[in-house]
Amino acid sequence: MARRLPPLNSLKNFEAAGRLLSFTRAAQELNVTQAAVSHQIKVIEDYLGVALFVRYPRKLVLTEQGKALLPEVIEAFDRVSNAIGAVSQEPSSKMLNVRLAPSFAAKWLSPRLKYFWLQYPEIDLCLYHAHPAVDFDREEIDIAVTYGKGDWSGVVADPLLSLDFFPVCTPAFMSNDKPLTDINNLRYYTLLHDANYECWADWLKLANVEAFNANKGTIIDDTNVLIQAAVDGQGVALGSTTFVQELLDSGRLVKPFNIILENEFAYYVVCPEAHLKNPSVQAFKNWLLELIEERDQAESDRYSHASRYDS
Repeated sequence: MARRLPPLNSLKNFEAAGRLLSFTRAAQELNVTQAAVSHQIKVIEDYLGVALFVRYPRKLVLTEQGKALLPEVIEAFDRVSNAIGAVSQEPSSKMLNVRLAPSFAAKWLSPRLKYFWLQYPEIDLCLYHAHPAVDFDREEIDIAVTYGKGDWSGVVADPLLSLDFFPVCTPAFMSNDKPLTDINNLRYYTLLHDANYECWADWLKLANVEAFNANKGTIIDDTNVLIQAAVDGQGVALGSTTFVQELLDSGRLVKPFNIILENEFAYYVVCPEAHLKNPSVQAFKNWLLELIEERDQAESDRYSHASRYDS
């Protein structure tokens, strides 16, 4: 029995436009003009004899028929794509495009990547570094690690690392004529800010440091550069254990005050749910989450060991 199918190109355009709810974004994804997408949508609507979209001046909405058809078309294309991948002669190596927050990559992930390559030698990683959240509809990124509150729309976000914040500085600041043994002497030093003034303002409030204007100093939008500025004696930065512990252990930085600020931000591993159908994406995500679980277990074991000896 012959299958009743509309032109496949019109189905492809409908799938993109319905998923993105935008002819413009569908055109960008398919590398065609908006007019071409609009034409193909008309082709399939004429073929079916029903409207699939309601077109508003600034909004595109699926009709009931469009809502019924879209998930079936997406699933059909996914199945065809998986089948093609299964039978095609792909290279043995699989490239995974990963976007990372720069400081997370440099200070935490990079020393551990060798373990991923040992466990998954068939997966090659292409690592990109940037601060903003990924627009997965516009960017060729499979999975990302992003700093934020985890409230991004259209993605699955799993927490990896939360950060604590406390002042760090060069040891010289502890013994000069305005030593940082006195918290009020902070007013004599340049505050080094990461991206904005908010974190220092919150820490000063927590520390009950009054009559101190936190909205001054140097803003550095890269944590790696920020910490290096503190090492170079350019001012006092808010560091996090994850990023500065080795510098504290070596004595290149000191922690003048034992007042720790915690907030609702964290590093998250993020991707659209559909990307998790890719075994390489799922493998990378699972590997990250397993690392965090192992770290948390190790810290719990150390705490339990210390508690036995303190008893």
